[in-house]
Amino acid sequence: MQGKIQSENGKRNPMKLFDLKRWVNRQQVKMPLSNGGVAMAAACFLTACTSTQVGCQDSSAQAEGYAWTTDHMHVGVRWQPFGRPNNDLYDAARPVIAEDSSYAQFWVAWSASEPSEASTDYENNMSGYLKTIETAVDACVAEGVKVEFVFWHCPAWASVSGESGGVRPRDDERANFVRRIATHFKGRVDAYQLAHEANLRGFLDDGNFDILLEEFFIKGARAIREVYEAAPARPVVISTAGCSPCDACETLPGLEAQGAAAVHEFYERLAGSDELMSLVDALNLNVSDHFDGTGNSDGSWVPSVWANYDLARKKLDEAGRQDKKVLAAESWVVWDGAGNAMDFNGDGVKNEQDAYDKTLIIMGRCMERGLNTANLPWSDNSSGWAMGLTKRRDYNGQVKAKRPELVIPASDGGADIVTRKIVFGGNEDNPQISDATGGESASYIFTIDDYINPPDPNHLHYYVWKWFAQISGGSDEVIRHAMAGEVTNDISVWGLGFTGAERYRLASYNRTKKTFRTLIYASGATGTLWSKVSIPARIQDGAQYNNDGSKLDFRGEGFPDGAKFTAKIMTKNISREDGSDVDLVVQKVGPTLVEDGMLKVTIGRMNKFTTIDFTMVEGSAPSPAE
Repeated sequence: MQGKIQSENGKRNPMKLFDLKRWVNRQQVKMPLSNGGVAMAAACFLTACTSTQVGCQDSSAQAEGYAWTTDHMHVGVRWQPFGRPNNDLYDAARPVIAEDSSYAQFWVAWSASEPSEASTDYENNMSGYLKTIETAVDACVAEGVKVEFVFWHCPAWASVSGESGGVRPRDDERANFVRRIATHFKGRVDAYQLAHEANLRGFLDDGNFDILLEEFFIKGARAIREVYEAAPARPVVISTAGCSPCDACETLPGLEAQGAAAVHEFYERLAGSDELMSLVDALNLNVSDHFDGTGNSDGSWVPSVWANYDLARKKLDEAGRQDKKVLAAESWVVWDGAGNAMDFNGDGVKNEQDAYDKTLIIMGRCMERGLNTANLPWSDNSSGWAMGLTKRRDYNGQVKAKRPELVIPASDGGADIVTRKIVFGGNEDNPQISDATGGESASYIFTIDDYINPPDPNHLHYYVWKWFAQISGGSDEVIRHAMAGEVTNDISVWGLGFTGAERYRLASYNRTKKTFRTLIYASGATGTLWSKVSIPARIQDGAQYNNDGSKLDFRGEGFPDGAKFTAKIMTKNISREDGSDVDLVVQKVGPTLVEDGMLKVTIGRMNKFTTIDFTMVEGSAPSPAE
């Protein structure tokens, strides 16, 4: 049965849902996401998932797809499922996850995953929290979306103190937990971060840096390696932890400095550990707009989030770890009403246009430098802290039934838009709904006044994020290509149109489609002037990526000299009022000959946001004898 859903781009498309052939008896279940259809699909999905084992795949099941390495590019979401099955099913099918994202990051709290020692038996006593995570993971696997786990907290039964939260576990207990998770999710989870904001005392209140290094990082990484290297071996990416940018927060004992200076020390000590670096692939970076809209911590060691990237990269290079990378950890843009939000663009108000500008500069500057993963929260939740890429929707009509004043019709004709942050209690069929508070005072309630375009299912900064997300190709396999400013491996853009205070250049190679993609942003572009663009026609030996330190060697892939290529140039502006495409110009070039190892095009009239897709003409590559 083929159902349809009103998609969030305003078109009616066949609904993209889970292919249960991969999970249970090769049966396929597809249902419409109407209010009734959500319930039916969820029931079918959950019944199928629990009919054989706890999850839709047992621990030996293997996800189809490619091996994620640090040369791959990923833009996606941080997805914290609400734990309401129909709601999570609905979210999984929303374009932000099912179409736009190439990966999803899940925070996996040990204290919630294994609240009791009995819940370490996943076969017979899996916690409801971990069942929710597993269902969401299987949804991602079905969509071809890669999955990353981030570990944090400790349950009372496993801690030294008998307390739960950011406390010290008994020796080896953390590694045992990580091993259980890795064993159960092997083949479905592609990457792991071993801790969260581990530079703070609040993460390990009764511990210290040495315990963190040994019990969390070294033993944890070793446990994952052993699981994934055992037959049948599976690839995995392992990284350490992001650092909180909170300069006033108390730092982890064992770090001599405070705040951002402790971040500097933290990276230096991790990069200096031979044992740790033999086990992990990357350090991590919190990608946020903390306090001043650019990730500032103390203004010296970490004056911005992109300077934080530079710091981590520098520490790895100084330690001779050029083969190790820096990946995104926790990422967020704060809600415009939150106390630590700023009037970033100086127009006198804090609103979604600030989030638009912050998302643009943070993703542009960090990714151009070499950050290969980037994520933002998938949806609004009850938190007074972060703003989701999308708004909550009344997926089953219960908000409208109980609090009709809280919803408005959606511009895409689908489920209604919830106009403020809310808290759900009770079950899905009969929930208790209360207003979430937070922001600038305890009584502050997020309302429709905070939305720049209330009927839109997405927040304004979603459209900027989505433009960057193109670079990672959704479920396709995509690797980093040329790097802005890298000699012999540059993304060269010059001409009167490429102007402005903010300018970014990104390039990737889609190994699935055998195409190159280039993204160019120029804040001063007016749509009236030209620019010339050239990139290498093959994957080159790079300083940061695609070199002798790479896990897989992609060098040489691409278009040979003498082949012909076409280029599709799409240059536009993104509305600061509703996120729509403005002044879109589509230009087609070619067929053109590949010469001197380069792909070259001219943009006739360049707007601020430009996407160029290069495709080799089928059959045009010269034979080896030519």
